[in-house]
Amino acid sequence: MFYYVFSPFRVRHVELKNRVVMAPVGHCLASPNGYVTRDLVEYCKRLAKGGAGVIVLPDSPVDFEYSRMPEYQLNLGDDGVIGGLSLLVESIHRYGAKASIQLNRGGRVVNPNIIRRDPIAPSPIPPRIEDKWLRQFFPQTDYKVVEMTYEHIKMVINRFADACYRCLQAGFEMVMIHGAHGCLLAQFVSPYTNKRNDRYGGSLEGRAEFILEVLDAVRSKVGNSLVLQYRISAEELVPGGMTINDTIDFIRLIEDKIDILHISAGIVSNPETIFKGFAPVFQPRGVHVKYAEKIREKVKVPLALVGNMDIELADKLIGEGVIDLADIARPILADPDYVNKYIMGKIDDIRPCVKCNYCGYRVNRKLPVRCSVNPTLGREIEYPDMPPAKVKKKVVVIGGGPAGLEAALIAAERGHKVILYEKEENLGGNLKCAAAPPFKVDMKSFLNWLVNKVTRNPNVEVLLSTEATPEKVRGENPDAIIVAIGSEPIYPDLEGADKHNVVWAGDVLLGKAKVGEKVVVYGADYDGCETALFLAQQGKKVVLVDNISPQEVLMDIDVAVKAALLSLLHQHNVKFMLEAFISQIMEGEVIVFNKQRSPLKIPFNTVVFSLGMKPRPGAENYRQVAPEVYMVGDCVKPGRLNNAIHQAFNVAAEL
Repeated sequence: MFYYVFSPFRVRHVELKNRVVMAPVGHCLASPNGYVTRDLVEYCKRLAKGGAGVIVLPDSPVDFEYSRMPEYQLNLGDDGVIGGLSLLVESIHRYGAKASIQLNRGGRVVNPNIIRRDPIAPSPIPPRIEDKWLRQFFPQTDYKVVEMTYEHIKMVINRFADACYRCLQAGFEMVMIHGAHGCLLAQFVSPYTNKRNDRYGGSLEGRAEFILEVLDAVRSKVGNSLVLQYRISAEELVPGGMTINDTIDFIRLIEDKIDILHISAGIVSNPETIFKGFAPVFQPRGVHVKYAEKIREKVKVPLALVGNMDIELADKLIGEGVIDLADIARPILADPDYVNKYIMGKIDDIRPCVKCNYCGYRVNRKLPVRCSVNPTLGREIEYPDMPPAKVKKKVVVIGGGPAGLEAALIAAERGHKVILYEKEENLGGNLKCAAAPPFKVDMKSFLNWLVNKVTRNPNVEVLLSTEATPEKVRGENPDAIIVAIGSEPIYPDLEGADKHNVVWAGDVLLGKAKVGEKVVVYGADYDGCETALFLAQQGKKVVLVDNISPQEVLMDIDVAVKAALLSLLHQHNVKFMLEAFISQIMEGEVIVFNKQRSPLKIPFNTVVFSLGMKPRPGAENYRQVAPEVYMVGDCVKPGRLNNAIHQAFNVAAEL
């Protein structure tokens, strides 16, 4: 099974044990001055242990002077980094994987507040959101970009070559030159960002000249000792940007100078395209396959493909000759043993990635990488393996939502005896709402996995349709109690909110509430926006009302997820009424006051409210019932999945 993706692949003098490439994902685990840390070494070692053929370290600037984005990246412009890099390489080689690293220079997309100077780029064009409707939801860039001089260009060419040489000295077999997502090299080749009229602009050949000189300088510096990879955006997906035909013509210019081509899409500074390159839950599997098929027809260089890839799709595409390698990242972050579990036939044991992009959300905020469903990611020093409990305890978990399930699972895996109380007839809690829409198949997979892991563990006794009480739990004589009773919706305090056609978003998603054709969704938080999309995809006419400003909409989630969800809402004709509030729900219409405080009447059949959640009362009743009592998840403070899973893990891992 999966013969093709797990077959070896040879490129130059390097033989990969399989075709899975751990694609570059930001980590924010380097030191502030760009050196290797023990956290980063252990992180890379754990990823390599999981079985991928290649581990690619993410975006590493060829210098810190103009390139750092975000902070806590590796500084490949400093000889002092070589020793630490060699430790990373050793940690990767320990498990038979090959070591690669992505070299980058950001150009115009570098934050001037980080580098403390004006960014330099082929042309003095700052980033700009082209989608006029989407523009209102994102902060606008307002900084100066300086056009690169010939001296700048020569300097950058030399720094790419020197950085690659440092990687060679550290023991890397491969390097990846980042020419995708609107970074500096992509800015040169694209007519969208290159308006020069000298030898580095104009025609495709002129716009490609800088890249050709970079590749030549690298090869001259390292010879044939390094496998040279190049990453592209097959299409930039903005007016005047690179199209697939432009990209194919460009590949023809560079394919004799590179060994592997990695295919992605989009521009990182443009929200309307970023979700194509960093595909969240709303994107289909293999979102870029169409590009790989077209490129394969025209070029001979080995191809690797990213974009919601998995082992099954990778094996199919490699078997059909469409690609040679598969770039997979987030599934490996969610379960570092992802590849090995496929190889060993333990597919049902794989912890599914939910495509929430929490990993990217953290890094974009200068925080160490974490994963919503894998609480040990980035914490490999603290949790190299899950230690068995020194003293086996009887643990009662109250509540079968995500926090309760995670707590029960970890406690049981460590050897404790667990009794799980759930008052409903099935497990999942409010995670059932999050997993209900058709576009949330990854969340549903995770829910099913978590339920199966708990119910099949011999150390867990699950009591469904059984409401816990302090007296009942005290009768179990537990050593520890973990209270995870979750949250409940905040109901609108409005005249008319008690009408039969005013319903909670969670009941809508679960099919418990009947919804008419004209819907007003009150609350533009993540749950409200997803519910609005869920209804709009059924053909409902949806108006989304909230008193927040456009830029406050979905501000607490990853930018690619935000852009994808907003774009889908727009495509499905969901109308936004922001900086507005509902004052009254009447028969067949709601009264809305906009920011001018003018009353508007909106006809409706159903009002769906999504105004947040509040802790379910009763958790404090268990404080004196056992020697150890812990509270986790939404009953402490309502949050997203990562909060529930991480809090529960932290408690259960220390019992």
